[in-house]
This record gives sequence, C-alpha cells and structure tokens, in this order.
Amino acid sequence: MNHLQISTDPTLLGADLLPESLTTSPSVSTFLPEEDASTCLLLPETPSPPLDFSHPLTPSMGNATDNHVRDSVTGDDDQAAETSSSSGSSGIGMVAPVGAGAGNLFSHNSYQHLRKKSDVVKAGQDGSMHHAASLGIAVTKDMPGFVHWNWPLIRKCTFFVFLALIVAMVGIVVAMIATLPKSCNPPATWYKGAVFYEVFPASFQDTNDDGLGDLRGLIGRAEYFKTLGIGSVRLNSIFPSKHYPDHFQEVTSLLDVDEVLGKVEDVQKLAATLHERNISLVLDLPIHPFLEHLSPPTIDLDRLPNRTDGDMITSEFLRLSRSITAKPDSGTVVSDVLRFWLARTGVDGFYVKGLEHFADDPLLVENVKEWKYLLGPDRILMVGQKFVQQLPERIVHDVLTQVDLVDVYLDVSNGTDGIASTVQDAIQGRLLRGVDHPWVHWSLGSVTERRLASGLSPNATLAATLMELTLPGTPSIFYGDEISLEEANDPKGEHVDTQHLHHLAAMVWDNAQNQFTSRGSLPWLPRSASASLHHLDYVIEAIALRKRSPSIYQKAVVKEEQTLPNTDVKSNQNEILIIQRWYPRRNSFATIANLGPKRVSLDLTAMFYSGEIVAGSSLKHERVYFDRFEINPLETIVVKLHK
Repeated sequence: MNHLQISTDPTLLGADLLPESLTTSPSVSTFLPEEDASTCLLLPETPSPPLDFSHPLTPSMGNATDNHVRDSVTGDDDQAAETSSSSGSSGIGMVAPVGAGAGNLFSHNSYQHLRKKSDVVKAGQDGSMHHAASLGIAVTKDMPGFVHWNWPLIRKCTFFVFLALIVAMVGIVVAMIATLPKSCNPPATWYKGAVFYEVFPASFQDTNDDGLGDLRGLIGRAEYFKTLGIGSVRLNSIFPSKHYPDHFQEVTSLLDVDEVLGKVEDVQKLAATLHERNISLVLDLPIHPFLEHLSPPTIDLDRLPNRTDGDMITSEFLRLSRSITAKPDSGTVVSDVLRFWLARTGVDGFYVKGLEHFADDPLLVENVKEWKYLLGPDRILMVGQKFVQQLPERIVHDVLTQVDLVDVYLDVSNGTDGIASTVQDAIQGRLLRGVDHPWVHWSLGSVTERRLASGLSPNATLAATLMELTLPGTPSIFYGDEISLEEANDPKGEHVDTQHLHHLAAMVWDNAQNQFTSRGSLPWLPRSASASLHHLDYVIEAIALRKRSPSIYQKAVVKEEQTLPNTDVKSNQNEILIIQRWYPRRNSFATIANLGPKRVSLDLTAMFYSGEIVAGSSLKHERVYFDRFEINPLETIVVKLHK
C-alpha cells in the first residue's frame, strides 16, 4: 500500500483488474490550473497533439520490438523528454514517451541544427526515407540538388564578381571624364572663322632645283601649315600661261596645271596630304579675261533635288564630268571646270575671280546657283568685294545666298580711320546683315598688292597681321607675312623687267640647310631684302587664341533668329585702332593697335578697367590697367578683359 491507499500487490496490477479510472490519464481536476493549461498548447477548438500518458502503476503494454523502435527514433538525446510531474502536483508519477516533435513542444531550450551530410542516417536498402539525425526531418530522393551546392565558394565568387563590377564601373566613369572635351565652344563650319593661308606656288618651295617653286614643295611643307595652325591653304595662279610665272595672269587653260609647277595629280596628292592634317585646299579660278561671257547653265536645277547632304557624286555630275578632258578650250564653261577639279583632285572650294566683269550678265544668277549646287554645302564658293558692290540691287540677295565668303581687302596705308570704316561697313552693311549671308574673308596682301613691310618697318606687318586675326570673319595671311617678308631686293636695278613681281619674293625659311632652293641655283626673283623670323611665334600664338575663343572666331551673336554684332571698332587720330570682341558667357578681348610712328599713352578707363596681355607683346600674362595704357609704335597688343 502506498500513501494513496492503493495496493501495490503485483497481482492487483493486471490490466483487467484495474479500474478504468486508473488506466486512463488523470482527470483534468487532478492538476493545478497552470498545469492544466500546459496540456493545451494550441488555440481553443484546436485538437491538441496526441500525448500518450502512462500511469505509473500501469504495466507496460508494449513489447521489445516497440521499445526498440522507440529507442531508435528518440535516441539517447531524448532522455530529458521523460520527466516526472512537478513536486507541487498530486504526486502521481507521469511517464511521457512522445515523439521528437512533441518533445520539442515541451522543451524550453530546444535547438535545431543543420547537420553535415555525413550526419544523415539512411535507413535500410529500400531507400524509402532518409532521416536527419537530430531534426527528424525526412529527406527524400526528390530533394533539390542546390541543397548540396558548395555555398561558401559561391558566396566568395559572388563577392569578387560584385567587387569587379564596381571597379569596372568606376573605371568607365573615370575614362568618360578623362575623354570629355576641355572646352565647350559653339561649333562653326570649317571655313567660318578659320585662318586661310594664300600661297603663290612659284615662290614657296623648290624641289627640282630649277629656281621655281612647285606643288611638291607645298607637299613637303605640310607640317609647316599644321604648325602655323591654319585651316585652309589657298593656291593662287596654278594654271598654264604663256610665260609662267612672269605672266601668270594670262591664263591659257583652266583644266590643267602649268608644267613648271607639276601635274594635276600633284594637286590631288597635295589635297590628300592637307586633309590628313585637317587642312582644306581652295583654288583661285581666274575666269577673266579667259572668258568673255557666261554660258547657259548645264543643269536644270528646278528638276533636281536640293543639295543638302554634301555629297558631290550624283548621276548627273558623273555623266557630265566624264565628258570633260584636260585640253585647253576657251569656250569651257565654269561649271565644267568645277566638275573637273572636284572629280580629279577633291579640292574644298574655289575663289572665282573677275566676276565683277559679269555683274550685268543676264545668266549670272543661274550660273552662281549651279556652281553652288555642284559644290554642295561642305565646299565653298568665294567671290570678291568689288563683285558684290557692283551687283544690281534686285539680285543681291539671290547671289549672296549662294556665296560662302566675300574677299575684302584692308588697305593699311589709309590709316586706322580707313580700316575702321571698312570693318564697320562690312559689319553693318549687306555682307553680315543676314544669317544666310556670306562671311567676310579679310586680306592684307595678295598677288596684286605690295608688301606691307616695303614702305614701313617689318613691325608694321606684324602689327597689321595681329590686328586682322582679331576681326570678325575669316582672316587670310599672304605667304611670308607671318615672318614680315619684305620685297625682293634689287639695288642695282638688274631685274627692272620683273619689278611688278618683286612682292612675290621667294619664301625664307629658318633652316639654312633647307632654303627655298638649293645653293647651286638662284630663285626666279632676287632674294628678299629681309625677314623677321621671330615674328612667327607671335602669329602662331594669335592664331591659337583665335581658334579657342568664340568671342574672336564668331562673326556675330545669333539669338532667336537675329544676328547681333559682337564687334566694336574705334579709331583715334588715324593712328590708334581699338577692336573689342565679346560673346555670351565667354571672355571679352580688346585689341589695341598703334600704327603710328610714336609711343602713345592712352587713358581707356571709359571703356575698360583692367586685363591680361595674351598676345602681341613680350609681356605676356601681365596684368595691365587702362588708366595709363602705353603702347609702342607699330605694335598690336591683345588683352583679355577682366569682368
């Protein structure tokens, strides 16, 4: 008998002799309230997990096989699942052999761990089921393969790939920043604002030692053109004449090159060599007195599409160009000449000279339209100022809309008042008035004008050239003016018969071993009196300044389809010339030129306060104030104005 007054006789412990109340679980009333609640783990109206309670006095109803299976499932680790009732209960011992899931529900510190693959217990050879040793999770044959992947290695590879992508993106950003343009200047067509370089080929460079320059000499000096910074080379007078170069004006053909200079193929090679250096080639085309009148147009422009793509190769163009031969023909029309040189050499434009003699020709407008159509938008058509001045008012607009450049000659001998008047007329007159009107091509020298340094000092050439390089439009440098080349020196009068050509003296180079011609031959004209080779650096500097400054290379400010001037020109006492250039959100510049014989001190505080010298003086990058601005005679100084 125990303290509950229940017999402990083994004979009384049989299953059949025990009352039903003792063979089942204790009544709910047997437990305390908290213990009662612990048996209901789920929400109300939810069936509790099956619990198999066994009375301590009830003999075991299982067999050895059941115990073996139970032990194999629960294992030794589940010993803690079997506990006795709390000492605060009724004192009845309770044995609760339950499954792993049920045991975990009663454990306050139950932890589940992912085990290694080797910890998985495989039961039997039937392959029906795998069991995780500690979790009791069934692992079937259908489990995905990624469970067994090498995840540590995958994480490492993913990290390094992500890191490589970050480095690559940073590298791309750095490369994009490094390749960004250093400046964001408004673009301009190649001939607008670029510096042209006019050459008389017979006096530039001799390669066959005959004392006369040739086209191959120009090809050999291509690097000089690139160093100078020009945008185009303009060839003056390459066509055959009765006695070239003494009478170069008496042209006998417009479809060939004088044998002294070379062949048509040399022009093609020269154009290709210059194009490799981003330099264009323009030909002078003297049609007067070679032609007496203009011929009817060869193309019906009303039936052809507009030329807007810049491609000169059309079926009509090819058909007409094949019929042209390089034979002298006084009746050749200008259109045929353009087709020939475009097809054979690939030049970039023409300066049609002598058009002022055809200003009243009834076929003028039709011819000009046809010429521009053949050239297209990427090649230029250039005419002289005299031609524009003599045009009837009724056709001025029709002609100017087809022309790209108008050559304007600046006569420095008239003083600064004359220069200021010429520039103002070009800015405010008909040339720069419309957006679709041509640009001005400024010239200080040419094959028909004397050298600037002839009657003055070589400094006069430098001062005038620097002044010209800051004008709106397209400035042009006559060969030799960049070094203040003087006319041929003939003190004894031995070359009086060619005196009208002395301004076409042979070019002087700074290398004594590579002069105009070899030492064993003489140039076709007497040697130049002198040349100031150190002036070249000032000119190169001014050209570079022009190329990077919209305030200088732009002729005007185009705003809301209006053309507003960006130049102001003033003169004083016919010796001082002041040119002011500006552009929105860019630096402004002031060019002060003293073409007089004396040093001058100026008070320009009414116009400017201070600035920095950027060209024209050895005092480069020095700050200057305009209350007492001093300038030497025959000097031009370019100042970047302070805001």
